[in-house]
Parts: sequence; structure tokens; C-alpha cells
Amino acid sequence: MARRMRSPWPHRSWTAVALLGWVASTMAACARVELAQPGGQRKELRGVIVLAMGIPSDETIDTELTEALRERLNASQREFRLIHPGAQVQLQLFAEERLLPEMRLRTAAGTGPDLLFVNNTTAAQLHRAGLTRTVRIPSSLRQKLDPAEVRRSQVAGGEFASLPVLLLPQLACFDRRRLAQPPADLNGLLRLSGEGLRVGLPLDGFNLAWTFGSLGLAAPVEELFAGQPATPKRRAALGRWLAWLKQADQIPDLQFQVSQSQLIQALAKGELDWTSCRSTNLARLRKDLGTHLGVAPLPRGPGGPPSPLSRQRVLAFGRNSTPAQREVAEAFARFVVTPLTQRNLALQRGEVLPVLGSLRLPEGRKGTLRLLIVAQAQARSKGLAKALFQHGDLEGEAIGRIVSRYLYGDLTSEGAIDELVGVIQQGGMGDE
Repeated sequence: MARRMRSPWPHRSWTAVALLGWVASTMAACARVELAQPGGQRKELRGVIVLAMGIPSDETIDTELTEALRERLNASQREFRLIHPGAQVQLQLFAEERLLPEMRLRTAAGTGPDLLFVNNTTAAQLHRAGLTRTVRIPSSLRQKLDPAEVRRSQVAGGEFASLPVLLLPQLACFDRRRLAQPPADLNGLLRLSGEGLRVGLPLDGFNLAWTFGSLGLAAPVEELFAGQPATPKRRAALGRWLAWLKQADQIPDLQFQVSQSQLIQALAKGELDWTSCRSTNLARLRKDLGTHLGVAPLPRGPGGPPSPLSRQRVLAFGRNSTPAQREVAEAFARFVVTPLTQRNLALQRGEVLPVLGSLRLPEGRKGTLRLLIVAQAQARSKGLAKALFQHGDLEGEAIGRIVSRYLYGDLTSEGAIDELVGVIQQGGMGDE
């Protein structure tokens, strides 16, 4: 089916919205992506596809970010075109939180992208809205992927809402001018903050989940996420978490912020000395802080090692592609999960980890890559990827709102525990 010319901002009319039903019905025959390697002689692929990249709320779309992402895409595309010289990938950037309504309009107008590179939460939303095609991952590839990461993309019928591609681990970032060595444990973090170290913590459950492990709450919280009852022991675990957050909130130089991006910006400007960070924040922080940027694992605590959660970046498949564009999109997807491409993506900049569980990286290498491997190992050792935050940011934001109300005195400890249990066991606050 031929596709209309793409425009950066299609006219938002009721006519376009009315087309949604027509588009969905005419695309029903191509509603599934088959990632199995085609048999027989390799077909020469030709065509241009559009890859829409969602930028999370903790990053800002600016000229610097745009150029950095284009540079990375061009590197992968050059390698892809060695195999398929007639195929080309064009990049478009979108704020991730605006991608769902934008995709509704573009899909209705027949101008939706062929591929979307987003986090797994967004991919699940797009799938539930009927805006992307499901993926059938062949068993030969599925066996190579990290099992926990595959489960986060699985939908009914043994298919998947998206293809897992990369992991973005969570670390601690700090200013070496103010802190020669990072605190090794939570007690040290609070003590240093009490002595004037400016510490920032994000007010959302997803980015605060690393404290579950440090405070010994990993098992009971995971059990609640898995749907087990809120026994007194599990409620007490949530109470200990809230009590630690209240203790931290009493320290004048420790601040909570709703958005992780606010903390990253404050660290970059020299207004903050220590905060948690995502591996994709490192390029911006290196530009602003240079050699003053310090990176370390998050601190352990009385309950043991931290439990950082990695963001998962995935490929989802749009519904407006022509047959030729579908073939290019599926070939590109197969290409980015090959061991060679996955290894190159991880080693080129030291900011991401491969989703191939069997792929070994040089753990002895100094620098950020080693720290990313440590952070991912901490997450897997706690088993948190099995059940926690299956809806990602939705649950995290809902938990953050409850914590905010508790810290501002709008909820008692028992009231906050009741609401936390409700959000955890209901799987967030809805699909949108």
C-alpha cells in the first residue's frame, strides 16, 4: 500500500482522525512482524524508512542531543548499508511523553514512522492503543536475549509488543571538586549531606528503586509487585522505606526533585554534588563537568547492595509502512540485535549495555563500561527485573506522587503504605 508524503507536523483535522479506522482495517494483513531470517537467496532491499526516537523526560531535545544521536545512528547505518546499500534510515526525535498522541495523529494520517526506538513503557502503550505491530521473535533469537528483558515486552499469544535492543543502567554521578570519593553506603551519604554535601534524589519510584536493595526491601517489594498479599511483614518493609525517606528529607542539603532531569541539570551547573543518574546522562555531564565528573555504583546499605533498575530501549514497528519499507525495517531490527552490532554499540561510547544475555563484554576494562556491568549485575542479583515496574514510568510516577504527599504531610505513614500497596498491586495508574 502506497504511503503519503511525510510532513513533520501533519494537519490535525477531524478528517485525519477519522482515517484511523480505515488505516487499521487496511493494515490488518500486515499486523505482525516476522523477525525470522528469510530463507533462500538474500533479496536486495531498497527504500527509505523513518526511525522515530523517543527522548525520555530526563533528557532535553536540543541541537547538541540531536547531533549526538544522528552521529550514533549514522555509525550503525553505515554498517547496515554495507549489507544493504539500497536501504536508508532517517531519524526523527520526539519527547517520549508526547509520542502516544503524536502517533495517533500520524498513524491516522498515514504518516507514521516505520520504526520507533523507545523505552518499553512507551512501546507497551503504543501496542495497547493499536498503533504498532506485534513482533514474533524466533526461538533462535529469543534464547540469546536476556530472559527478564524479554518478559517485559511479552504480550498475549506468545508475541511481543517490541524487540528489546539496549539496556541503560543506573549509576551515581558526582562532582569531584566537592567529593573526592563517593560514599560507599547510605549512612555515609546522609552523613556527608549533613556536613554540607548537596545531594539530590528523584521523587519517582522507578529511579528510587535502587534504595529497596540497600534497605533490605527488595524481596518483600517484589512479592507485592507479583501480586502477593500485603502481609504485616511486607507493609513493615514499605514503612521502613518511607521512614528512611523522611529521615533524608530532614537534612537541609538533601533535596528531592520530581524529575531526574532537574537533578542532572543541577549537577551539570555545579548546583548539586551527588545524584543518581542514567548512563545516557553521561555525555551531557561530561561536556559540562569534564574531568570533574565522577561516576560510581550506587551506595549499598544495611540491607545489602543497591537494586538499580535499568531502562530498556526497544524497537517497535509502525503500521503505515509499505511492503518494501516493512522489509527494510525488519532487516534493520535483525541487524541491531546481532552479536557484532550489540557489542559495537556497547563498546563505542560506554553508555549502554547489550540486551543479548549471552554476549560477554570485557569486564576488566577500566572506565564506565565496567561500572555499567556492575550495576546490571546488581539488578539481576536481586531478581527485580522479574516483577518490578512492568509498566515502568506509570507505576514509578504514581509511587512518586504518594511519596510526595507523605513527605509534605498530606498522608500518614499508614495511609501512604495503603496507597503504595494499591498502586503496586494494581499495576500503575492506567494505560495513559
